[in-house]
Amino acid sequence: MTKPVGFDQKVLLHHLDCTAKQSKRHSKKDMYAILDGFLREDITGAKSRKNAITMLMKIWYNVPDDIKDIRDEVLNEFNEFTKEERLIAHWCMTIIAYPFFKEVVTEFGRLFQLQDTVSSMSIGKRMKESYGDRRRVEVATGAAISSLRAWGIISPIKNRSYKENDKVAIVNPLLHGLLFETILFALDSHSLYGHTITNHPMFFPFQFDLNLHKLREYRNNFTFHFEGVENLVVEKN
Repeated sequence: MTKPVGFDQKVLLHHLDCTAKQSKRHSKKDMYAILDGFLREDITGAKSRKNAITMLMKIWYNVPDDIKDIRDEVLNEFNEFTKEERLIAHWCMTIIAYPFFKEVVTEFGRLFQLQDTVSSMSIGKRMKESYGDRRRVEVATGAAISSLRAWGIISPIKNRSYKENDKVAIVNPLLHGLLFETILFALDSHSLYGHTITNHPMFFPFQFDLNLHKLREYRNNFTFHFEGVENLVVEKN
């Protein structure tokens, strides 16, 4: 069975910001109209604009039931977030919405753990192996890479290769909770070791130290315990 792709075009951060800020205040029907007006300046073609709106709504509005509670918590705080905090929120929600995007960024992260530069050819090869050698996979891979460039995650160098930009530190315990929800959802798991979460290649642009005291205050839907001396386990209740 062919896996769905869905990531049809580049996504811009200010479009995601608008979607997140408006989502708590408007109905689904109104959101489509609001985004259509907001995107007109950047996307003139009606079909491309419709595709972009579908993607934005899938990322922030039409989310899986398991994610709605944490999504709502994040949206309640969104206007107070720094630029970096908004970035990690968009990152996580895009991973949840689009498994294709998750695989692209995980492959980037895996390769950056081994080497300083990553070529678009190596990413494209991996995605074709996973999703099939078809034009839509090429387009989606290009869209994902273009999004990462636009978000300031990677920078182009010679020979269609990319280097990783400076990592973004995340200290907000609410966003640590979003990280947990994201990786457990993406890996279809109810528990993971803490080091698996903090070192997973899908989160390669970020660095974060887990503050268990604050996490226990914030996240009553998780249990934190140790196996042995050092192996922290994060388990969803």
